[in-house]
Amino acid sequence: MASDQVELMAAGDPQGAASSGGGVAPEGAEFAAEYSKDYWDLVFEQLGKRTLFKLSMAFLTLLYGIAVFAPVIANDKPYVIESVDLNGYGRALRLLRTTASGAAQLSALSDADYANTRGKVDSAPPTRVAAAEVELEAARDRLAVLQLALSDEDRAKIEPYRTAFESGIEALKSGDDALAGERLDEAKDLGKDLRKSLEALDPAKPDGGGVALVGRKAFPLAQSMAPWEAALMTLWILVASWPVWNWIVNRLFLRGNRDRIRAARKFKLLGCLAIVAASSVVWFARFGNVAEFDAVDYKAELTSGNRVLVQDGKTIADLIADPETATGSVSWAPINFGFAELHEPEKYRPPTWTAKAEIDPETGERVFYKAMKAESEAAPIAARPVEIRVGEPELNSPMRRPLGTDESGRDVLSRMIWGGRVSLSVGILSAALLTIIGVVIGSIAGFFGGWVDVGIMRTIEVLQSIPAFFLILLALAFTDPETLNPMFAIVIVIAIVRWTGVARLVRGEFLRLREQEFVVAARALGFSSARTIFRHVLPNAMSPVLVAAAFSVAAGILTESAVSFLGFGIQEPQASWGSIVNESRSADHWWIQLFPGLAIFMTVTCYNLVGDAIRDAMDPKMKV
Repeated sequence: MASDQVELMAAGDPQGAASSGGGVAPEGAEFAAEYSKDYWDLVFEQLGKRTLFKLSMAFLTLLYGIAVFAPVIANDKPYVIESVDLNGYGRALRLLRTTASGAAQLSALSDADYANTRGKVDSAPPTRVAAAEVELEAARDRLAVLQLALSDEDRAKIEPYRTAFESGIEALKSGDDALAGERLDEAKDLGKDLRKSLEALDPAKPDGGGVALVGRKAFPLAQSMAPWEAALMTLWILVASWPVWNWIVNRLFLRGNRDRIRAARKFKLLGCLAIVAASSVVWFARFGNVAEFDAVDYKAELTSGNRVLVQDGKTIADLIADPETATGSVSWAPINFGFAELHEPEKYRPPTWTAKAEIDPETGERVFYKAMKAESEAAPIAARPVEIRVGEPELNSPMRRPLGTDESGRDVLSRMIWGGRVSLSVGILSAALLTIIGVVIGSIAGFFGGWVDVGIMRTIEVLQSIPAFFLILLALAFTDPETLNPMFAIVIVIAIVRWTGVARLVRGEFLRLREQEFVVAARALGFSSARTIFRHVLPNAMSPVLVAAAFSVAAGILTESAVSFLGFGIQEPQASWGSIVNESRSADHWWIQLFPGLAIFMTVTCYNLVGDAIRDAMDPKMKV
């Protein structure tokens, strides 16, 4: 029994050590054991009594939800669309002969001639064979576009071209340039013939003839999202709904037994992580990974007629014959403006619920400034009439630009939603990284003491003697954005500069705890220093660390906003709250400073309130 008590003391569990002694349990002990409260029960109980904490957490949860679900809230790509891409089909058809011609020219060159032709162009393929592989991949991409839009009967017409092209490239790779040239010339002639025989039927010219292309269903918005984004969405749903499903599990499955509830905490965490990982795998299996940026402007193509809505499986001929049943469907995000979508005629447009935002549909002029136009040439008017694209709100609808636009006509609301991803991510990631660094270094300094402690503390004092913000600016000024993403650069620099505060807090806790009986017991049992530090001492020193972490998130958001405002942070076309504020400093464009600044203020305030609440809840004086 004595060895068991020492183990419990080493684990820092004085309640367990006391309960392991002998004696007869008093009457009602079973009930008391079942409903006894541990440290974290008391902490959550104290937090539940604080209205400001709950309101702040609700606001932050909503804010993170908007940031995580930004792709499905504000996007210029449709959720689902049934259509025929006439422009893409025509471009692919025209380039079949050009692609074969380029490959045929390669077969006429020797390796030495290609090397001289290539010159010093770094982006060109290094060898003739590599260049042929690039041409083959381009041909396959164009054939895939054609194959998607053609019926089964018409698809067979492109196979001779595919066979000739692929066999020509294989001959070139094997060194038979004569056969390669012959087969690629054949592909070039086939490409010329296909351009005539597979010309698409234009719905605007139904009597012009041509191939009736087939409508296909696509999910552009989902295909533009990476699996990790789906995982974050699942994680947010689990965290936001935690009070509900946690209550259900505790009441229905664990029967309210506190011992079982405590034992189930780790399994709940593992279950949530498993669900998040599974969602990422399922998304990857269904939509794949994002290989490249999708530059298709669906709204512009639908508006211009280069893309036609045709029901999945129906043809353009069916659309001409019966538009009501053959017209395809399209669904858009609630805010169907992309964060980088340009609308030059609407530049610096105030929020559309204000009187100054009204635009004359015919001339494109701002109605409010018509009277001022003769007096001041600086009056902000649109350069040309505004094009209302498919799916967009009406020109003067209050919901068209509820937060206005910037100098390029980009929607401020959409940019704020996407910019929140960057600003909030910087806050969370920088706080997590600096906390890890500070905990590790502070633990080492406090546990070992002596010259180790002296060396670490002198280093901390040197770093703290230099203003942190200027260190961050200096580091970012010498960071190449092409080498390291500016967002991650800011995170790393903030963590490297600001870990010192956490390290000092952890060191102070370790100096207080390292002579406690459970630490002495751990050393007597021969536990390694690493096990003693991270398994026994550190869990008892985490209270000030959690408080510091909450405040560090707020500091990280403020730092990123300030750095981006000065132009050293997030670069165009990406957005963060700080970079949006920097897009105009004129008082005439008040909405550009007001709304991002308000988001920064509210977020930082909420994090400070959360930090205060955690600090008070973890204060032993409050747990009475």
